[in-house]
Amino acid sequence: MKLNEKILYYRKAAKLSQEELAAQVGVSRQAVSKWELGDATPEVDKLLLLARAFGVTTDELLSGDEPPRPAPPREEPPAHTAPAAPAGDNFDRTAGLIGRLVRRYGWLTGVYIALSGLGTTVVGALARWGFGAMFAASNDMMNSVGGFGSMGSVEFSPGTPPEVQQAILEELGYGSAASPMGRVEGFFLGFPTVIIIIGVVMMIAGAALAAYLYQKGNKQP
Repeated sequence: MKLNEKILYYRKAAKLSQEELAAQVGVSRQAVSKWELGDATPEVDKLLLLARAFGVTTDELLSGDEPPRPAPPREEPPAHTAPAAPAGDNFDRTAGLIGRLVRRYGWLTGVYIALSGLGTTVVGALARWGFGAMFAASNDMMNSVGGFGSMGSVEFSPGTPPEVQQAILEELGYGSAASPMGRVEGFFLGFPTVIIIIGVVMMIAGAALAAYLYQKGNKQP
C-alpha cells in the first residue's frame, strides 16, 4: 500500500475530514488532498504530525504493508433481566398478603367488638343509675307532699310505716305503673336496661369471635 493510500485509509479510520486533518497538521485542505491523490508527499515533520493524528507510528505510516484491519466490535450479551411479573400475579400476591394478615390478626376484630360492648354496657349502667336516682328523689318528694297534680293530698297518722304508706299510695294511683309518672319511669329505666343487654351480648360475641379467629390464625401457616 502506497503512502497516499495509507493517509486516506487512516484518515477515514480516524473519522477525520480533510479540513480537520489539515488543522491538526497545520496545512491547507488542498495539501491534504494532494497527499491522498499522490500528487505531493508530506515533509518529514508533517509525517510525524500525521502519525500522531492517526494514532500510529511513522514506521506503520511509511511501511508498504497493509494496515491491520480493526477487529469488529465485540457484542456484549444482553444483560439478563428478570421478566416483569404479570399484573395478575401482583394482584394475587397482594390478595394473599391481605388474606394472611386477616387470618393472623383478624382476632383483633373480636377484641374491638368486645370492648365496644363493654363501653355500651357501662353507658347503659350509668344511664340506668342516673334515671333511677332521679326518679327515686322524685318519688320521695311526691310521697312527702302526699300527692301530685290534681290527685290531692294524703295525710298519714304519725307512726305509719313507710311500706304501708307506699301501699296506700299505690292503691290510690300515686307512683304506680299505670299512672303517667309510672309509665315515664318505666320507659326511662327500661331503655338503659336494653342498652345493657346489647352491650353484654356484644362482649360475649366479641370474646368468642376473638378466641375462634386467634386459634384459626395460629393453626394456619
